[in-house]
Amino acid sequence: MPQPPQPPRPARLAWLAVAAWAGTIFFLSSLTGREVERILPFSFWDKAMHFSAYAVGGVLLAAALRWSFAWTWKKIIVVGALSLSLYGVSDEIHQMFTPFRSADMSDWFAATLGGFVGLKLFQFFHARFQPACQSAPP
Repeated sequence: MPQPPQPPRPARLAWLAVAAWAGTIFFLSSLTGREVERILPFSFWDKAMHFSAYAVGGVLLAAALRWSFAWTWKKIIVVGALSLSLYGVSDEIHQMFTPFRSADMSDWFAATLGGFVGLKLFQFFHARFQPACQSAPP
């Protein structure tokens, strides 16, 4: 019996990177604020940390979606932004159950905005550096 087609290798690696990113966010949310400060090499404004972390997630998720599906960029951005925003909500809920941490709507907003910026960054660079011989949906 024939096996179902496997996604191309870059797509599988991109999904692995998304899973590693999500696991890292979950792990960091399990730490107290002081523990997070201890493992970071330098002091970082909380909102900037959320924005930056989710911008990385946005880049990774955009790559995984683009290389896995023949979706338009509009669909990738919408699905990616909603997914990252929902993960941000779950991250804030998780922090409610972590000692000395709390849920913060402004952290969620920074995460959502960062995720959107990461998605758009990948879109920009993909369009700029995509080989001319490839045809891709708009």
